[in-house]
Amino acid sequence: MDTESFDKGREALKAGDYRAAESKFNLAFQSIDEQHALYNRVASYLGMSQVLVSDLNGLLLCRDAASSETHDGDVFLNLACAEWHTENRGRAFDAIERGRKIDGKHEQLIRASLLLDTRRRNVIPPLPRNHFLNQLLGRLMRRSRERIPVHDLLY
Repeated sequence: MDTESFDKGREALKAGDYRAAESKFNLAFQSIDEQHALYNRVASYLGMSQVLVSDLNGLLLCRDAASSETHDGDVFLNLACAEWHTENRGRAFDAIERGRKIDGKHEQLIRASLLLDTRRRNVIPPLPRNHFLNQLLGRLMRRSRERIPVHDLLY
């Protein structure tokens, strides 16, 4: 595996240079095959960086990597970030939960869970949380709040 490209991709990602990150992760991804031990990790980083530069094919790459992952919490964090960036809120939560089941001590997954899971009280208290009016009003109120950027979930 081209570890130098992978490390430079992570540095570029941390610096917020998503195009450079995508380029470096792509080099690392091209240097391995599906049987490599870190295939899912590299694929998830490439997929997430693709999503961050508006290439939605990256979302499929992230989902594919997570579907066969059994140990690495980073794969699920990357999937959650890609889902969050494409406004798939429910899938982002699912990815975080799946990641925490696999790696319960993963600090960034725990932090992302706390950042995103800000459930508030029911808008109309006498109605149950899953009542369509509470859900509709909750969505409208949630959209008006400041959106958490993916970079804050990662670092």
